[in-house]
Amino acid sequence: MSLMMKYTLTNRKKSISARNNSEFVTWMRKNDMQQWSSNKEFMEGYAHRKSLFEQIVLSPESEDSFVRDLVKNKLLEIKKPKAKFLRFLKFSFKSSGTSLGLFH
Repeated sequence: MSLMMKYTLTNRKKSISARNNSEFVTWMRKNDMQQWSSNKEFMEGYAHRKSLFEQIVLSPESEDSFVRDLVKNKLLEIKKPKAKFLRFLKFSFKSSGTSLGLFH
């Protein structure tokens, strides 16, 4: 089972949870203003626009290299999702004085 990661486009402040870079690039492609037939075609077009208008170089060779370049150019942040449920459990046990020895 893959761990979901939080992908945030820094310039748009839009975030999604995705299992991998391919899933994230697919989301980007489907939400682009143009219609693209494949992730490869999308990455080539997106990389061309960034190069032309912002002088930012992105590799369209693979989803992994594309995402790596987005992160390197501070266009994307990837983080592990916050464990809200575990924090809630920790708070609940501390509040009630109950301890299971899990959160020391």
